[in-house]
Amino acid sequence: MSHPRYFVPHAASAAEPVRSDASEMSHVVDAFRLEAPHLLEQEWVVGIDAVGNVHVVPASERDALPPATLAQLAHHEVASGRTPRRIAASELYFFAVELVEHPADAEGFNDPVYLYGHLSGPWPSDAPMRVPGQLTVTRGDVLAGMVHGAADAFHYVQTPESPAAPRGYHALLPGDRPERLAEGRGLVLAWPVVPPELQVGNASNGPMVARILHDVLTQLQEDSRAHGGPEPLARMELPVPSRAMAIADLEMRGYEVKGDVATLRRNHPGLLTRMAEWLRAEKVKVPAEAGAPGFIEVARKALEALPGWPSETERVLRPLVRAGGSAPLPRAAPVSAAPAPVPKRPLPPREPPKPPRPDDWMRDFLDAHAASHPGGAQPKLTHAKPAFTAPPPPAKPGTPAWMTDFGAPASPAPAKPKASSAAPSPAVKKPDWMSDFDE
Repeated sequence: MSHPRYFVPHAASAAEPVRSDASEMSHVVDAFRLEAPHLLEQEWVVGIDAVGNVHVVPASERDALPPATLAQLAHHEVASGRTPRRIAASELYFFAVELVEHPADAEGFNDPVYLYGHLSGPWPSDAPMRVPGQLTVTRGDVLAGMVHGAADAFHYVQTPESPAAPRGYHALLPGDRPERLAEGRGLVLAWPVVPPELQVGNASNGPMVARILHDVLTQLQEDSRAHGGPEPLARMELPVPSRAMAIADLEMRGYEVKGDVATLRRNHPGLLTRMAEWLRAEKVKVPAEAGAPGFIEVARKALEALPGWPSETERVLRPLVRAGGSAPLPRAAPVSAAPAPVPKRPLPPREPPKPPRPDDWMRDFLDAHAASHPGGAQPKLTHAKPAFTAPPPPAKPGTPAWMTDFGAPASPAPAKPKASSAAPSPAVKKPDWMSDFDE
């Protein structure tokens, strides 16, 4: 398997083939048109299955999607009001971001950021592969990727668990040098993933994107204040992904929160404690809460003040993506036809998903970074799973714990209430098949 220059595969993990099957998709995460040299321009649909594996299929196979997944794609096309964007690339990789490491010993402003996850590709290819590893980009690359990709974020149906319109965000990142990017190679389409157990009706990743942007912007602001950086970066007001967690943090540090102001309580005994209190601000403003759209706007302003931005890599990468309906780039006439359909083979049953936690292979990269900077400050980590999650429900008395893995025993469906006298007549009763779309 070929890799982008800035991707390092995990040495102890073997690459595995990617067998994309439209019928296995549980959620759609993206759709675009690929302009590859010497190939017909084709629309592609990217999705994930029940255990989070990526599937990339031509849009011509959309009829093979499960009904719920097909409904997701139809809703996105209507709700977004945009035709799929065009990406001019000879090869394209897909990267599912599971963990982000923000080094604490940064020496400048646009410093490296380490993304951990599974890389799949390249596409188009007869034998795409999937392997875990580390992708190294800059803070500006992360911010710009999210900012420019927000317009084409995937639209999901609003659910009771989603107070705002849920979106699936992605970012086009550079995986190679500018000269390779200019050839359409080394492009990495990344999206922060959501653990399968947190996917309630969709694969929206807005909270994960908000946490990533918050941590990148926080590190950027801290370096600007410590090293005399641009004033707009040092003074920008950063929101927080969760105001409740921010208030809890202030209270743990000895502040009393009233409204939007937190006041330090200076009534702790001990000289050392009082000296520590003197170094803190008497009053601080409780930050406002923002979702992914709010952080994307802050990231847009931060890029305007980032020294040396846009970089040479950024100037080469962004023109390779154009809005849907725009004229394609001039290129040679296609010389190959669409690939012949491959007969479907039955797939073996998959193992149940493992509990969501940082995989052991990620620890190898983190330990290597720590060993190269002994005694340095600990890096900040952005996890795909929130810091606080509800514990699993306890098992019923008398039921072995292992039986809960198979779910609750089937119980007879509750009897339907009798229709009242005001109920509609059978002649105007809604057909049963329409109830499938009410869920």
